[in-house]
Amino acid sequence: MVSLTAPYVSGFLAFREVPFLLELVRQLQEKEPDLMPQVLLVDGNGVLHHRGFGMACHLGVLTDLPCIGVAKKLLQVDGLENNALHKEKLSGTCTEQLLTNSLLSR
Repeated sequence: MVSLTAPYVSGFLAFREVPFLLELVRQLQEKEPDLMPQVLLVDGNGVLHHRGFGMACHLGVLTDLPCIGVAKKLLQVDGLENNALHKEKLSGTCTEQLLTNSLLSR
């Protein structure tokens, strides 16, 4: 179990949680280097953070591993909207692109 010493401040999650995640990655690298992942999925934003550099980016820079931010909610970022009209426009778009992508049909 991890005891967090810093309070939660919206937009600054990385400063609270990355030190613990970094320590876990370092321990894994020392004790079981064969189990080191090639990429990390991070429960937080990456470049879609409203400051352009979220928790996934912080962890990626510090570990030198590619990190993908998998946030629970969409932040309001340069043209991305989290509203019904935006969701209606996107409905089915990703699925249609995947099904028609020539790379997947190979």
